[in-house]
Amino acid sequence: MTSEKSNTDYNKKIDNELKKKELEEKYGAMFRESENNLPPEVESDWLRSIEEFEEQFEGAKRTTVYDYMGKPSFKKLDEINAGEVSAELQRLYGILGENNISLDTLCEVADEDLYRFITEELFLHEMDDMRIPGMMSCFTYEEFHPNAKYDIEQACDYFFRFTMAKMENIGGEGYDMLYVDTANYLNSEGVAIDKHNVVSSINNFLSSFNRFEIMTNTMNSIDIDEDQTNAKVNFFIHYKGLFDKSSEAINFKGDACFKLKPSEYGGWDMYHIDLPGLTIE
Repeated sequence: MTSEKSNTDYNKKIDNELKKKELEEKYGAMFRESENNLPPEVESDWLRSIEEFEEQFEGAKRTTVYDYMGKPSFKKLDEINAGEVSAELQRLYGILGENNISLDTLCEVADEDLYRFITEELFLHEMDDMRIPGMMSCFTYEEFHPNAKYDIEQACDYFFRFTMAKMENIGGEGYDMLYVDTANYLNSEGVAIDKHNVVSSINNFLSSFNRFEIMTNTMNSIDIDEDQTNAKVNFFIHYKGLFDKSSEAINFKGDACFKLKPSEYGGWDMYHIDLPGLTIE
């Protein structure tokens, strides 16, 4: 005999499937098969929140962060005593949080710079005038003021942790080269190399070994030009190419460098790689 709860769950599942079709037809929503594993009540609440978001988004007006926060009182930075800046900054952070707005930083930023940023830039920034329980509007300081050194370090770190780790290239062949500008790659003489050759050279080298072990990776310098349009990272590296069924290892050791430039998608990309063992031609 079917229990009352089973009948309720079954009916709720039918309602959820109908709601999904409605959201797909009305807003172009897309749902993955894995989402069917949610308990019916949880899925129903989730679909309700999606519908509320879409309804508000469809008719949402634009407003400034300052107006969204209710136009809180504040002083200009030059009107605040140096010892009071941190307290005033925390007060503004509190008001942001009360309005479900978060501001994070990826790098260390002085309290004075953060206060100036909030009151002179973020307050004027436009956002959707919509409020949904549990929804946060998230901002990052570096979205407005990119930190070139941080972005360059991130690109280098990604190359060693993902590209050298032979992470699969999702949506393409070979390995992940997210921060390698394969379309605008230059050799050591500044001559362009065809994208196909760049990709195949890196993939072939990585495929020659089952895995790599980095023994030493010491960054010596990051040189960024004054206009922040070009950079060179110099480092010393020692790594091994290893085979799964053999104790044999090939050692690669020596000075290396990456040359990078800003990406049109944000961050910095490598347009030249000088790495012991890797030849791109």
